[in-house]
Amino acid sequence: MRHPADLFMELWRRLLEQRDGVRTLAHGLEADHARAGRLADEAADRLRQGAPALDEWAGSQLDRTLAAAQAIDSWFAPLASRYDFRNDDPLPAERLEARRRLNRDGRLNADPADGQLILRPGLLARAMNFRETAPPDGDPEAFDPVDLFASLLVVPPGLTIEAERDGDPDRRIAVEYRRIATVSDQDPSDPAWRPLIGVVPLAQAEDDLPIRQFRRDGEDWYDPTPRDLGRRAADAVAGLAAQGATFILFPEVSAGPDTVSAIRQALRTQAVGGPIRYALVGVKEEVAGRPRNRAILLDRCGRMAGSQTKLHCWDLDSDQCRSYDLRDRNGRLLDCAREDIETGDRFILFELPDFGRLAVAICEDLGRTEPSAWIASGMMVDWLVTPVMDSGLTTERWQAKEGAASSRAGYCRVIVANSMALSHRFNRYCRANGEEDKVIEECGVALLFQPRASQASAPHIQCLALSLSDPAPGYVQARWTPGDWPALPDPAPEGCE
Repeated sequence: MRHPADLFMELWRRLLEQRDGVRTLAHGLEADHARAGRLADEAADRLRQGAPALDEWAGSQLDRTLAAAQAIDSWFAPLASRYDFRNDDPLPAERLEARRRLNRDGRLNADPADGQLILRPGLLARAMNFRETAPPDGDPEAFDPVDLFASLLVVPPGLTIEAERDGDPDRRIAVEYRRIATVSDQDPSDPAWRPLIGVVPLAQAEDDLPIRQFRRDGEDWYDPTPRDLGRRAADAVAGLAAQGATFILFPEVSAGPDTVSAIRQALRTQAVGGPIRYALVGVKEEVAGRPRNRAILLDRCGRMAGSQTKLHCWDLDSDQCRSYDLRDRNGRLLDCAREDIETGDRFILFELPDFGRLAVAICEDLGRTEPSAWIASGMMVDWLVTPVMDSGLTTERWQAKEGAASSRAGYCRVIVANSMALSHRFNRYCRANGEEDKVIEECGVALLFQPRASQASAPHIQCLALSLSDPAPGYVQARWTPGDWPALPDPAPEGCE
């Protein structure tokens, strides 16, 4: 028996091939309620007879094709929202098969070559207000027929992203939706849910994160390698668990293998009855002899639930080399330096019990149009998390600009987590050049963004900092209560508080 999900994929492809016609049709149906209602009723009636009957009715007519796809989308609505229950349950065997596919494969369609057809939670299933549809009279280039569906979302099998470096060709990365199927004891859609977010900068002193510099093929390269800070990391996990933390973040390249082991053990210690659900750890590791910059996602028991490899290198220009006081063996400031990592070829979207839909964009990945803009605007994420390694976070720098843009575009919560090691380098350069007014005293280690009801409104922001001279207790935390946070200033005249 043909499944409605597989028919939806066929209908969706037909709609994509006639994108301009669908846009015009959608505009017309908005103004002609009688016609739209008649098509919807006819499509729903055919679907009750089965997917083949609906396909035959749709034929090659564009208006019927759209109505048929929307009928299937509505048929999936009870699966997309736990609040939407219906007494009549047409095609019960197909509905059971849909649940089985989602639990087994993480998708509703049968052919993985088409990408992943997944549930697109509606407003009733989220505490967030995010984009449900694209207005038919919006930007023609941005219009996607999938925006006309409320319950189903297509994750493409691959995505073209910007070149790794100037002069390189654009790259193709795989896209994967990964649903973690475990027992949940917290409902992220509860409007009263107020998770406590903890950030552990971990690298507090300059030698906590030494940076190796070298020449290769006539160019300067840099390679940060964290030292073992396992005891400090474990103490921070224990301290945040005592505070009631829900989610803990460690910044980019802040942990090596020994530190990760200590973090995993600390999570296991609090697993029974403890508050922590997940930890995201920025790690530096070698794979097949090449360095990788990854963020690993650990569950409450310290088990790895997944990972995301950095997709873009962070190559430094002359200003950045000066800011971080990067010099060659002769003491000369570098004009530029390339990040020595093997970039990733896959982006993963996580669906997490107790937390919602999560995407990770490591440092430079946040500032690139692809994939971060695509993630924020198209994938209906609840959280976009960015571990970085920088001198300090403020409401004026690029992280605030890009974090705010992502929060606005995707109606999603955004978190940026930073370490402190580069702040000491920055201060050394400032003092040597008579720029005492720029010296960092309070180092920004976390930015938290909450979108507003309108994209035109600046998001609420919380900026968390630690004293560079006395960073005790070595972590920061904030309850997610954006009503108590200020709006992001524009332009930003001040830094972290």
